[in-house]
Amino acid sequence: MDPGSWRRTLQRVPAPLTDAGLAAALAVAVAVAIRVAPEQGRPPDAAAYSLGLAIGILSLLRRRWPLAVLLASAATLYLYNLTDYPGLFSSVPLSVALVTAWAAGRRGWALAAVAWFGLTPVAFVAFNDLPGQFATQILYGAISDLALLVALLLLGEAIRGRRLLQAEQERSEGLLLNVLPAPIAARLKQGDEVIADRFTEVTVLFADLVDFTASSDRSSPERVVQVLADLFTAFDRLAERLGLEKIKTIGDAYMVVGGLPEPRPDHAQAVAEMALALREECGRHLDPAGQPLQVRIGIDSGPVVAGVIGTAKFSYDLWGDTVNVASRMESTGVTGCIQVTDRTYRRLRGRYRFQRRGPVQVKGKGEVVTWFLVGRLEAQ
Repeated sequence: MDPGSWRRTLQRVPAPLTDAGLAAALAVAVAVAIRVAPEQGRPPDAAAYSLGLAIGILSLLRRRWPLAVLLASAATLYLYNLTDYPGLFSSVPLSVALVTAWAAGRRGWALAAVAWFGLTPVAFVAFNDLPGQFATQILYGAISDLALLVALLLLGEAIRGRRLLQAEQERSEGLLLNVLPAPIAARLKQGDEVIADRFTEVTVLFADLVDFTASSDRSSPERVVQVLADLFTAFDRLAERLGLEKIKTIGDAYMVVGGLPEPRPDHAQAVAEMALALREECGRHLDPAGQPLQVRIGIDSGPVVAGVIGTAKFSYDLWGDTVNVASRMESTGVTGCIQVTDRTYRRLRGRYRFQRRGPVQVKGKGEVVTWFLVGRLEAQ
């Protein structure tokens, strides 16, 4: 099995199971260290071996309280050393606590623990007149112990660096997903240089706030931005709930599409639900001057081309006659109404109530028959 397979296998192991195994291994390691410790002392008994059990239990809490576990582990080890039991390398009982505390950013406390348990034996030799062989034995053990403790800190720094890198990658991923649909972002990361797709059936919606510019001129910039942020955040939640793709905002206009990047047969129905919800949502918000917001909405269905443009500031956008006509449906619409084309009407007429508006002069199209989406049919 290759290293990547091992890593993926370990990642699938539940965290509680991993922690339980680690605690058991640490308890056994401490017990073995006590059993084979070279220093003299009274034979270890159940009280001595309870150190391993205590350290193992503490390790189960390290994720939630890394500093508290480090301090409790250090205190437990210190109390053990006050007894006449065999000494042992402090790096064994402190291993998990030190690594976790350092990785969690508690570096000052971790260094203090290393200094205490690694340098105290050196100070003990320096300030006491000890037989040469005994002093050498203590110093040898202190140097070995200090080396292991430093190695644990380096391991903690490696874990900390990996976590920071992973957090940065997740942040970058989140930012990318804020501007691109997830399937498109995945293709971009895989190295696709040109991302462009043709969709034969989508439904495009444009929504524009009526007289918002005039209201904004009489208000502070902060108030204008706050109103739009609150409203468009609510729009974004609606789009996410209905499985639609927000394309962009242009000033006080909002554009959303159904049926891409993943095709879906009910794209027109989903966008109709979005339109009704948008109109209702606008009624809950006030413009910068304190008046109820009003909206015009336009919808069209048909083929589009979608793709990513730009290299520094990515943008996922749509092109085609369907986009242009949907925009015209909004601009030639009526305040508080949802104007749709005849081809959108034909896709929805069995589920929703419509009012025929009749011929409307549309730039580039001439006279076009349009309809107002009024609401859902009572049977639905």
